[in-house]
Amino acid sequence: MKKLLVLVPIAAFAAFAWWMLPTPEREHTAQVTASGKGLVQRTDTGRGVVQHVDKARGMVTIKHGALPALQMMSMTMSFPVRDQSQLVNLQPMQEVEFQLSYDGEEYVIIEIK
Repeated sequence: MKKLLVLVPIAAFAAFAWWMLPTPEREHTAQVTASGKGLVQRTDTGRGVVQHVDKARGMVTIKHGALPALQMMSMTMSFPVRDQSQLVNLQPMQEVEFQLSYDGEEYVIIEIK
């Protein structure tokens, strides 16, 4: 009985540790690089639905899922787009996939499809 009381917590801890390991799907979407400012730049790929496109300001509002590499939960947020020509064909309610970068100061969409 004493052995069982020792083995159960060890097995539970091992299962939890295995469950927390990163999966290959998550590893390929997140990237961390050093920027020229000495800040760590993080990027993640997300999916969402366009809510609004502001071509004059180069901004797009997206209702998106969680972005774990950026420690961002699901929400609706406006982002600047690095290449404003990517906004030309975007319409509200369009499903998109995007790559978002954060340099410690600003979020910027690098690519949006």
